Amino acid sequence: MNPDLAALGFTARTDPLGPAVRLSWMLPDPAVRVRVLRRERRFPGTARRGWAPVPAADGDLTDGVLVHDSADFPADVEETRSEWEAGKLVTTTRRFRFRGVPRDRRLAGLVRRIPTADGSTTVEVVDQEGVSAGTRYYYTAFVTDAGFYSRATQTSALATGHYGTALFAALPQADRVRDTSLPAPFTVAQEDVHKGQLQRFVEIVETHADLLRGQIEELAGIHDVRRVDARLLPRLARQIGWRLKDYLDEDAQRGELMFAPEFYRTVGAASNVTAMINRLTGWDAQVREFVRNLLVSYDISRREPLEDGRFAYADGSTRARESGPPYLNFRTEPPGSLDTTDPEAMYRLRNRLHDDTAAYSYDCGRPRPGGGYDRDESTWYSRDTLGVYIVPDIATEVFVLQAEWERIRTILREFLPVNVRAVFVLMPSVEVEEEYNASVMAAEQADDLGVLLQEEVYGEGADAGADTLPGFRRFLTNAGAHRSADTAVDPPDTASRSWHTAIS
Repeated sequence: MNPDLAALGFTARTDPLGPAVRLSWMLPDPAVRVRVLRRERRFPGTARRGWAPVPAADGDLTDGVLVHDSADFPADVEETRSEWEAGKLVTTTRRFRFRGVPRDRRLAGLVRRIPTADGSTTVEVVDQEGVSAGTRYYYTAFVTDAGFYSRATQTSALATGHYGTALFAALPQADRVRDTSLPAPFTVAQEDVHKGQLQRFVEIVETHADLLRGQIEELAGIHDVRRVDARLLPRLARQIGWRLKDYLDEDAQRGELMFAPEFYRTVGAASNVTAMINRLTGWDAQVREFVRNLLVSYDISRREPLEDGRFAYADGSTRARESGPPYLNFRTEPPGSLDTTDPEAMYRLRNRLHDDTAAYSYDCGRPRPGGGYDRDESTWYSRDTLGVYIVPDIATEVFVLQAEWERIRTILREFLPVNVRAVFVLMPSVEVEEEYNASVMAAEQADDLGVLLQEEVYGEGADAGADTLPGFRRFLTNAGAHRSADTAVDPPDTASRSWHTAIS
């Protein structure tokens, strides 16, 4: 049975005494194992499926820095106290680790047990090892030994530091001199032992002022896709009309948002359609504008003079050459009708290939009885038609590809001009066979099981003997008298045979 991850109440907040982050959650059963991992830029775990609990996949439990493991949480010192809060006896266990120079104990975590109907336990952990000021950290809690997690067990917080806000030094010297009330031994941290009461009070305000300053400075990157809190990415996407895929991790979502403006800038271009199909399906796709295959009359206004005195026919087919000079491939006249004597052109027509450059008359579709035309996937050659050539990456049933294409067609309508339609062309996949090397791929192995020493005794040899065929003649040459078969006689003579040691 999947655990109720929403009831965990997993949260993170900035610790003013940082740079550190305080994590907290609630467990109905203290024996339930909880592991917390930390990363920058995205949440640990790659198998997330929204709010649905899923077990940790391979590598999820090592996809970040381990902050807490309830099955193994080392501490140098533990202190347990029971206090009355709101009429309830609350037991708090604080765990400390010795850090810093001079060495002093630092709070690493605490467990608060509050008497409730379900006997729940509140756990708090202070994450401060390896934490840097001004960095936002992302946490994922994996529950039970199977490591169930979802969006309900993911949170983030900003770690802030000390900016040297010297409020105490800004006070009048008369007040600072009179601040001589030192704390009792072992009641404050080692670094506060020699500070007066006023200074300790003012530094509380300084700490929270530094916290506010850190959060305000983070606002400078609220529109920077690479730095913004990952939980704000869906809101940024909605501002530009982009829909993020929830199953992608935050790094991939950041990449999508950075790509979106360039995508919108090239809406309607063939390269844009190719990139979209590859993004949605992973298929290897090619797009062809069938307007390039329409049979047109010669338009003298499209002639462009070149430096060498020739003319290029500007019909949109000009392409850059990979090596030059010349550096352009161009036509000098529009393409004519199909040359049926050209075997390559007929092959491209028969197989409906992407690189078919032949010209065809305008295809309006099938006429309707009441007027107009009906167009389907077989209606290609028109000005408003794009051909999307698909090569499946794996062997897939045709009806599955067709269903996927209908989904893509619906999405493409939002990004193509209103008068442009796309048709689906399924190309046969290419089977690549690996070279067979018998010396490498086929190896024989032989082992000696023992050595047999034995004298061999042979009997007397057998008498020589030979079989005799009636009419047998030995075939010697290709002369008329020595033919293997003489078909000029009736019946045909096949008595001439090649030499054999056992036949005479």
